[in-house]
Amino acid sequence: MAIKLNWGILGAGNISGQFVHDLLLNNTLKESGIEHVVVSIGSSSKAKAKVFAEENKITLENNLGVTPVFESYDELYANPNVNAVYIGTPHPYHKEQVEASLKGGKHVICEKPFTINSKEAQELFDLAKKKNLFLMEAVWTRFFPSIKLLRKYLYEDKVIGDIHRLKCDFSFKVDFETTPTTHRLRDIKLGGGAILDVGIYVITYARILLDDKVGKNHTPFEVKSLVTLDPVDGVDYNTNLLFKYNNGKQAVLSCGFYVDGPQPFIRLEGTKGYANLSSPNPACPKQWKITFADGSKPIEYEDKSGYNGFIYEANAMAEDIAAGRIENAILPWDETLLTMGIMDDVRKEAGLVYPQEK
Repeated sequence: MAIKLNWGILGAGNISGQFVHDLLLNNTLKESGIEHVVVSIGSSSKAKAKVFAEENKITLENNLGVTPVFESYDELYANPNVNAVYIGTPHPYHKEQVEASLKGGKHVICEKPFTINSKEAQELFDLAKKKNLFLMEAVWTRFFPSIKLLRKYLYEDKVIGDIHRLKCDFSFKVDFETTPTTHRLRDIKLGGGAILDVGIYVITYARILLDDKVGKNHTPFEVKSLVTLDPVDGVDYNTNLLFKYNNGKQAVLSCGFYVDGPQPFIRLEGTKGYANLSSPNPACPKQWKITFADGSKPIEYEDKSGYNGFIYEANAMAEDIAAGRIENAILPWDETLLTMGIMDDVRKEAGLVYPQEK
């Protein structure tokens, strides 16, 4: 019997559209044994929700015979036909929206960063535990088949030997002359700045590729940071981090909005060779190449599935819910709290405090 989730999509923006694309493609291909049905689209405007459904081509054929309803956020929380909620709104709204979804009896996956800080995240995990409902931060990067295979080569097969250093840069150029100060990337009230928007990814890669443990079992490490705050907007557009694990492994991490980052965006170095990761979007690790120091034939991988990449976390969530689990082993709550805590400490040292925290 197929596993089935009836989804409420909270937020009718671009990221939600990419998530829905993968759900519908999954239903069309019928490969996973999991059915994803979009039963509700929650938005600040029902007209916007209707446009979202049209633009993302939600049809009876690819949505298993169901036409979604267009609802306000409050109506979605109370909709008895929704059992899982995807939250794709800006992060300052996540705390309130995850809480309302859980109180409405829904399982939840919420876009990164999960909340503004680790305190808010802990409160939500406590509520999910109390309600016995599944909750996960939507760090899709962790669930890609490319990452699973690469970690096998690194940790099980040890093809590049002992790993010593990771270099990762997730940066892109923002046209500050045409981007309004009210934009989510710039506005401190919307949690603006690079550290929460893309810094979470470079931290994630340092966790995925330099440590084979997660959450409370992680290999101990220390973090040093350099942050430059914009004098006008008060948020960071140029941030660099250094990780040093107790076993000696190090990471050099950069994120920012002033220039486009390099490709490949990751170089992972070991005693027998190195691995490069390339992608137009560094959050979406679809391609990598392992090059060997002795000149052996490289190992290359490219994801040509047609998915954006969100299906992998959605399927993982469905399997966990079907098994009665309320958190995921690849991204347990403790790992989200660890990452959020790193960003808390970096911001605290730089003096970057969001209005919600005052």
